[in-house]
Amino acid sequence: MKRQVITISFLVILGFFSTLFSQDSKIPTSFDKVVWFGVDFTAAKCTLVTEDPSVIVNQYLKEINSIIITEQDKYNIKGHFKINELTYNVDLANEFNQKIDPSTFVINNEHKIDIEKVREVIRKYEPKENSGTGLIFVAENLNKVTKQGSYYVCFFDIKTKEIIGYKRMSGGVTGFGFRNYWARSIYNIMLAWNPA
Repeated sequence: MKRQVITISFLVILGFFSTLFSQDSKIPTSFDKVVWFGVDFTAAKCTLVTEDPSVIVNQYLKEINSIIITEQDKYNIKGHFKINELTYNVDLANEFNQKIDPSTFVINNEHKIDIEKVREVIRKYEPKENSGTGLIFVAENLNKVTKQGSYYVCFFDIKTKEIIGYKRMSGGVTGFGFRNYWARSIYNIMLAWNPA
């Protein structure tokens, strides 16, 4: 009898933690209204890229966020993420990205972040929109060796900053110039998106 009680207690605890995990990782399959907050690079590092880190921070990161808006037919956020109504607000991401220290942005090794770091990034966002759902890519590593860009794709409650669901994804890269090369990784992630 005592063994049964212990087993049942263990299963209840295990089920509780499984539920917590699934709440963090499960993403709805469609959304009515979403605000796209862009790509936040503040927790990211670039591995063995050759471009000038100051130019990357002061120019290229903003250009990556811009191209996603100016080329909406290609970077079809509404279609890929099944969003009925989409608005854009990349001003905060651009503002935060500009504060990155170029001297520490390029490293020699692979770089990884965890979901707690992602939550820390999202908590900084205080947009004019005070309700609804936000979508953001929190960049992790732009890795020239593996030719992959890795990101956390996150949907979050704008008011509470709580993550509704997230998925860590990597995308391959091609193209010329820093902007096009790394924007391709974002494009490939959008093409591969599957919320399940």
